[in-house]
Order: sequence, then structure tokens, then C-alpha cells
Amino acid sequence: MIENIFLAVGINLIPILIWLLIISIIAIKFKNLLKKIKSIISYLILSFSLMIIIAPLEFYSGPLSLFTVSGEVPLGGKLGESISNLWSWQLTIIQILITGIALSLIVPNKSIMNFNIHLKKIQTLLNYKNPQIKTKAQIFNENSNPDNSDDSGSNNPELIQQKLNIQNEKQNNNFNQDSQPITKPKYYHSESEAKPPIKWQLPNLNLLDDFEQIGISKENIDKTAQTIKKTLADYNVDVEIGKIQPGPTVTMYGIIPGWIKKYKSGKNNNEIAISDTHEIETKTRVKVDSILSREKDLALALKTPSIRIETPVMGESLIGIEVPNPKPNLVTLRRIMESKPFLNLKSKAQLPVVFGKGSAGETKVNDLSQMPHLLIAGSTGSGKSVFINSLLSCLIMQNTPETLRLLLIDPKRVELTPYNGIPHLISPVLVETDQVVAVLKALIQEMQNRYKKMEELGARNIISYNQQSEHKMPYLLIAVDELADLMMTSSFEIEQALCRLAQLGRATGIHLIIATQRPSVDVITGLIKANFPSRISFSVTSQIDSRTILDSNGAEKLLGKGDMLYLAREGSKPERIQGAFLSDKEIKDIVQSWQSSTWPELENISLTINKIQNNEINEYSTTEKLSEDDDLIQKSIELAQMHKKLSTSLLQRKLRIGYPRAARLMDELETEGIVGPGDGSKPRDVMLKNNEQV
Repeated sequence: MIENIFLAVGINLIPILIWLLIISIIAIKFKNLLKKIKSIISYLILSFSLMIIIAPLEFYSGPLSLFTVSGEVPLGGKLGESISNLWSWQLTIIQILITGIALSLIVPNKSIMNFNIHLKKIQTLLNYKNPQIKTKAQIFNENSNPDNSDDSGSNNPELIQQKLNIQNEKQNNNFNQDSQPITKPKYYHSESEAKPPIKWQLPNLNLLDDFEQIGISKENIDKTAQTIKKTLADYNVDVEIGKIQPGPTVTMYGIIPGWIKKYKSGKNNNEIAISDTHEIETKTRVKVDSILSREKDLALALKTPSIRIETPVMGESLIGIEVPNPKPNLVTLRRIMESKPFLNLKSKAQLPVVFGKGSAGETKVNDLSQMPHLLIAGSTGSGKSVFINSLLSCLIMQNTPETLRLLLIDPKRVELTPYNGIPHLISPVLVETDQVVAVLKALIQEMQNRYKKMEELGARNIISYNQQSEHKMPYLLIAVDELADLMMTSSFEIEQALCRLAQLGRATGIHLIIATQRPSVDVITGLIKANFPSRISFSVTSQIDSRTILDSNGAEKLLGKGDMLYLAREGSKPERIQGAFLSDKEIKDIVQSWQSSTWPELENISLTINKIQNNEINEYSTTEKLSEDDDLIQKSIELAQMHKKLSTSLLQRKLRIGYPRAARLMDELETEGIVGPGDGSKPRDVMLKNNEQV
């Protein structure tokens, strides 16, 4: 009786249970069978594989078999017997491998790409790292959503690979010409969601070029020093040569003012000479103005177009004369990034950037987060765009997209567009000026949202917020290559948006770099200058342009090709710097280094604004103007009711306004029928009676 039961179980029940298990898993796990064909086929392969693998084991009837009911009849019955006659042990091993592949395709939240995670663990034990495997495994883990485990997208390798390339596809999106700019779809991540750490591969410094520094010879230095001393002596100006510090473009000669000696004969109280040979020597220090007045004479003697004189220099009581070198040296970005001052700044600064080398040869670096905004001016060919490229390249070589995001605006279409495709960009480089206003308003909205997040945590700035929050907030850099083109389209809105970002953006990690080649007062307004304390001027055409950007002369005497004057926020006078050079090939190599690497989904910074916040942004700029005009019109009507005749000069005196506004008010009153038509310069008749209301 017992043997018959086991025979029935072996022949019928086990295959039935296996099929019931497979069908139930399919019914529970998959709701839409048409979209799950691949997984269903994998389940069928698994079921047949299990039957084939179990069958030879069931047919085995040796003394140690647990499946044998008697000495002849196995637990699997005739099915195992027929399969075992055709199946060899080699084919059984192949069948086991096929079963393992099918099993890996149908287990929830698993795929072939997940085996890279196990390879990573093995490589860690073997002290061997494969960046490609590691990056893709982490990308898959981040893309997988545990709440949607029933979705077949988590089991589809093609969909996963499509997600890996979604960032590159988004970089090529253009803005909608009819409405607000089109941005990348937003990926929502809760702040409590723990993200795995990402190992970013920063570009190597070997991508940058370096050149040998020749410098100026000692013979040329001594010859120039003697020429300076002799030229001033010819005009009875006695000087001595103090310190000399050669730089990449100019050499600084420290001049010590001498003495003016005068002799007079000694006399007694009666004005009678005591002795013909006795003379009294008096000395007077040479005035600094007497040296400054000989600037053109020194330039002529030194055979140079212009020289620059400033005082004091080198931290001592010296008058500095900057003389251009016969062959200027090229300051490379790599040499400065490898220097000790930059490495020291990098260890403690948030956004270290490279400026160049000073007139005395010292390395000039700075922290952009402390500046906190930069205004740049310079004529065509002065090195302005190269300097902006060196700043951007320096930043993206040290910062990952998790710590720094960029928004580049380039109306000229050729200077900043090579950066398209890097993961730091929140949108492709803007080249259409009519889109800039909407984007700047969206950034104001982003700034306000950041302030709300900081308020929730009680943080005062972005550094404090990142220390308290698991969801790090990246820095945001806005770079504009030509401000004059933007001011020509909509100057008021551009000025308003830039000033508001400059006023409030520092605490939220938003920084601006604005450049223009026309530093006139209608482009660089007083409001913009007040909010950009750090300024740089390259070579300009006139002293007026120099005073507009730096509030002092000197930029008109620069040599071009990266020669600039930097006015720091805390500085009282500008300092001369030779900017770092960066070639187009180096920029291309840096951009390709980022484009060739893979990166996960990044937090989206929206460039669209809703109507409510847009009205809040524009409210303070329009409400005040409208209310002021309405108030003046009401006062004009009251004056009209008090007088029989009304003139423009009367409006000027009573309302304390200028002639243009008074004339416009008079036109408004005529349109409303309050005053009659004009008759030359005569006052107009008032059409209202004393008690009549408008």
C-alpha cells in the first residue's frame, strides 16, 4: 500500500506540483502577460530544466538513493527512465548552466548586470578595481526602485542601458521657442533615501600642456635698471635701484627716491661771508610726483609703448616701475594647479580657481566662494574669453557634478559652446538672448527654494546645510560671456535679475561670472558694480573704460594677451596679473574626458517658473512704479480743481517733478478731458468745475 502511494507521488504529484508552482508564480507576479513575454519564456525554460535535471536523479536506484522506493522502481517513474537513456552527464552540466541563466532572469530585482556586484566584492578581496564594472553596478542600484519591483523595467537590460544614456540625450535638448525653456525630466529622490557613494573619475592633469619658462636674462635686467637711473638723472631726479622682481610679462623695478642737494655760503648775522670756501649743504628728498611726471620720458628711453608706475610696492617704501619683458613667458594652467599655493588653497577652499602670476612672479589663486561674484571687462583680443575658459576648466577638473553645477550663457555661440555634453551643465549652453530672462527668473526661484530648505534645517549658508543634511546641495555657477548683448535686448529685466542673484545668491551657493567687452555705463550700471565687488579689467581702449570697471586708471596701459588688473573685494587698488593660458585642444580633451565617462541620474535644477512665483519676482519692480504714477495723476487732478488754468511749469513746481514727467501728466489730463488742448506755451484751460469729480 505504501509503495503504491509513493509510486503515485513519483509519477504524478511531483510534476504537477512543479507546474502548479510555475503557473502560480506567473499569475501572481505578472499581470500583463503580453508585456512579460521574455520573463514568461524564462520561467518555461526553468520549469523544463528542473524536470530534466530531477528526472535522471529520480531514475537512479542505487543503494544510497533517497528517491528509490524499491530496488527497481525509482521515485520519478518512467519519465526519469526515458530521459536517462538519452541524457549524458556532459549534457546535464550544460542543462544546469541554462537553468541558472533562466533563474537569474526571473528572480525579482535581479538581472545579468547584478553579477557585477558580486564581481566587485571579489575584486575588493583581490585588491583589484575595475571602474567600469563598479560604475555600472552603482548606476543600476541607483536606478532600481524597490517600490516598483513588479515592473518589468527592472528586469530589462536594454531599458537599463537606455537609462544610462539618458543624461547624454538630455544635454542635446533645445529650449522651446514659444514658451519657457524645455528642461530635462526631473527625477525625484527623497532626502531620506540613502544613495550609494559614487566614485567619480576626475580629469587628469596630464591633459594639460606645460611649457618651459625661459624668463628674462640678468644682462637685460641690469641694462634696463641703468637706463631708468640714467634717464631720471638727466632730468635732475636722483634715484637708486632697490629690489628687482621679474615676472612672466613685466619686470618690477623698485626705485628708491634720492636727494636734492643744495649748497650755500656761510654768513654771519651781518650777512658778511665768513669764508669763500665755506658752504652749507642742504638735502631735500626727491618728490614722488617728480618721478611720476617722467613716465613718458622713461617709456621713450626704454623703447616700450607704455610703462606703469605705482607706489608703494613689494611691501616696502619703493616706487615700482613695471617694464614689459622683451619676450613674455606663457603662464600655463597646469603649472599653477601643481604649485604649492594652489594645493594649500585647495585643501581649505570651497571653489579654488587659478588666476595666473603677478608682476613679481608670485602665484595668484583665489576662492570663488569668497569673492563671491566676478565682473570682467576687456576689449577684443585682450584674453577675456581665454581667462573665463581657464576658470571653468579649473573648476570642472576639481569638482564633480554632485558638488558643482554650471549654467553657461554665450550669445556669441563660439566661446562656451564647447562645454556642451559635460554632466555639470544643468542645460545646454544658452545662445538665444530672448531665453535668458526666463532662465534667470527660474534661477531666482531656485535660490528662493534653497533658502526655504536652509530655513527648515536652521542653516545660515550652503556649507552649514551640507554638514547637517544627507541630501547635499551643489554649488551653482552662472557664467555670461557677453553682457552687452543681453543688455541690448531687455536691459531692465537683465539688470534686475542679475542684481538680485548677486545680492542673495552667495549664501545659497550661487555665484556669477559676468564678462563684457564694452564697459560703458549703460552696460555696467552703478547697481551692477555695487553688487560685484571683485572685478577684473583686461586691456581697454580708454581711461574712461578703465575708470568704469575699476574706478581708476591703468587698464588702458595693459599689453593684452592675458595681461589684466584685478581689484579684490577687500583691496584698495588693483594688482597686475598675467592670466593663465588654456588652448582649445586642452579644453577639448577635458570635455571629452567627462563625456567618455558614465554618470548616474543627477538632481535636476528646474529652469521653468510657475506664474505665482514669477509674479512675486516682478511684483516689487512694477507695483511701486504704477502706484507712484497713479498718485501723481491724482494730485494733478486736485491741482486742476483748484485752478482755472493749468500749465506744465505749475505741475513741476507743485509736484516737484521734472519737465518730461510733467509733460506726460499734462497729456494724460488732456486725454481724460480734464484740461483743454494746448496753445503753444500758454496755460491750458481747466474743463472741470470745483466740485466736479473725475
